[in-house]
Amino acid sequence: MGTGWLTCIPAVLLPHSPCRSTTANAPANRQMPIASVVSGKCKKNKDRSMKRIFIWIFIILAVGFVLLLIFRKSIISEIVFGDFHPREPKIEIKVTYEIGSWYYQDELHVDSFIVKTIDSRLNLFNSESLISYTTKGILIGEKGWKPYIDKVHMSQRFIREYNRKLHPYLDKDTVKLPEAIIEITPIVQVKEDKNYNGEKIPYEFTNELKLISFHMGDNWLRMQCKEKYKDIILQQRK
Repeated sequence: MGTGWLTCIPAVLLPHSPCRSTTANAPANRQMPIASVVSGKCKKNKDRSMKRIFIWIFIILAVGFVLLLIFRKSIISEIVFGDFHPREPKIEIKVTYEIGSWYYQDELHVDSFIVKTIDSRLNLFNSESLISYTTKGILIGEKGWKPYIDKVHMSQRFIREYNRKLHPYLDKDTVKLPEAIIEITPIVQVKEDKNYNGEKIPYEFTNELKLISFHMGDNWLRMQCKEKYKDIILQQRK
């Protein structure tokens, strides 16, 4: 009985028996090709992802380069100096600086003339301001000929001068008088209309205008439309 018990011990306690070694190593040997395949697929997916990243980076850089070429002036101005310049003016009624055959100006009646300063960030790098003017009134024409506002005539001129040596920027004695004037004249034209019987036709339009400062300091300007006018001050600073 004692001998039989001893003969059973090696079968239980020997961990490195040939049968156990073969059984333990067999799954590992069978799994090695699967792991290699998975590793290869992961590497390919990683390479594809990197290629996509590089492609997107190239596209972004190319688009950025094109935008820089197109908007380089405004971008440089914004980064270096700050973009203080006003936007382009909006025009409802076409502006002309030429005079012509204005046969129907007696039909024009101006009720109000409103001037507003929209953008005037004047400094060392900008001398431009953006203003708007709104004209309201009525047109009264003859029967069968309906009047309308065709264009706006604009005239700009200085109306006072001063000794630059004595008063380089501002004449204190005439501070309430404008230095320059911009005259706005709506031009009236007519068109044949059998249904028009001479009734009053209301009109209203708003145009915008860029103005350049005359000098450093306070620039006194008068905007006028017929008998209506508005004086404004553009403060040019360093």
